[in-house]
Amino acid sequence: MLGSDRVYLTLALVTTVAVGCGGGGDTVGSGGSVGTGGQGTSTSSSSAVSSSSAEAASSSSGGLTCMGEGILLAGTKLTFGEGNSGQWKKVGINLDGLVSTAASKDVCKPNANAFPITPYPDGDQGIDNSFGKNLLPQIISLYPNWANDINNGIQAGFFTVLLKLECLPPTGDVPEFTTKLFGGTTLGTKPKFDGTDKWPVSPELLANTMDPQSSTILFKKSSVIGTMFDGGKNETFILTVPIKTETMSTSIKLTLYAAQTTMTLAADRKSATGGKIGGVLNTEEFVSEMKKVGALLSLCDSPVFATLLATIRQASDIMADGSQDPEKTCDGISMGLGFEMKEVQLGDVGPANPIGAACP
Repeated sequence: MLGSDRVYLTLALVTTVAVGCGGGGDTVGSGGSVGTGGQGTSTSSSSAVSSSSAEAASSSSGGLTCMGEGILLAGTKLTFGEGNSGQWKKVGINLDGLVSTAASKDVCKPNANAFPITPYPDGDQGIDNSFGKNLLPQIISLYPNWANDINNGIQAGFFTVLLKLECLPPTGDVPEFTTKLFGGTTLGTKPKFDGTDKWPVSPELLANTMDPQSSTILFKKSSVIGTMFDGGKNETFILTVPIKTETMSTSIKLTLYAAQTTMTLAADRKSATGGKIGGVLNTEEFVSEMKKVGALLSLCDSPVFATLLATIRQASDIMADGSQDPEKTCDGISMGLGFEMKEVQLGDVGPANPIGAACP
C-alpha cells in the first residue's frame, strides 16, 4: 500500500495542473453565470464589503463594435500563496462579499464535523481561499518544490492557460467585450513568450474540434478600464486535467463556480501582471474527481485515502455557487491563485484528454 506522502503528493500534482490550467487549462464545457455571488450586507459577525470598482465600470449597453484584432495571452507564472507567513491570505478574491471568522453566524455550516476554525477565518479583506489555508500547507510540507516545478512546466511548454481578449484595441477603455478561454496543451518546445509561439489548444473546450477558435467558454462581461482587466463575475468553467503513471492514464474534471479573473495589462497590452483568479470547487464534485486518482494508484481501500477525502470535505467554507447560507452545510471549497501572462499565438487543435476509472 502506498504511504500518505504519495497520496498527498498526488493531490499536489493533480491540483497543480488543474489550477495551472485554471484560467483555462485543459478545459471543457461552457461558461455562464450562476447565482449572485452572495453579495449583500449582514448584521452578524461577518462584515460586508463593497463590490469592486471594475463592476461599476462594466457596461450593460449590449453589443460591442470590434475596434481591434484583440490579443492572445498565455500564462507564464502561477502563484499559489505558498509560504509560512500567511501568503495565502493575499491570493484570490472575496467571492461572498463577507469578511468571515470562526465566530461568524452568517456563513454555512462546517462540513464533515470540521470545527469552524478549520475553514475560517478568510484571508485579507475577506479573500476566500480555503484551499490555500487548509490544503496547500499539506502539499508544500510533502512536496517543497511544488510551485517551482509547476512554473518550470510552463516555462518548458508542457501546458499553459490562454485568454483571447476579443476585439480589444491597442489603447482606450472598453467597458464590455468578450474574452475566450482556451487550454494550452504541450507546445513541443520551450516557449519564447515573445508573441511568436503558436500554442495548440485542447479540443474539449471547443464547439467545433476542427476549429481552434471555437471556444465554448466565454466571459461576455469582460472590461478594460485603464490598465485593469476584469473578466466579470459569477463565471463557470470546467478544467479537464490529464494524469499519467508509467502504465495508466486518466483525467480529472474540476468545475469552478462563481469564478472571477482580474489582471493588470501592460501599456501595449501584450503582457499582464498581478493576475488573480478566485472560484469555488463543489466539494463532492472534487471528491469524485479525486476518486479517479485513488483508482489510478490502487488506493480505493486505503484508510489514508479515506482520510484525505475527509480532509477535503472539512476544507469546505462556502456554498458551491459562491454564496453563504447559515441554514445549509458548506458544499464548496474556495480557491485562489495569482498569475502573469505574455502574448502568444493560437495554434492547432491538440489531442483529447483520457478518461479513467474511479473508486466507488
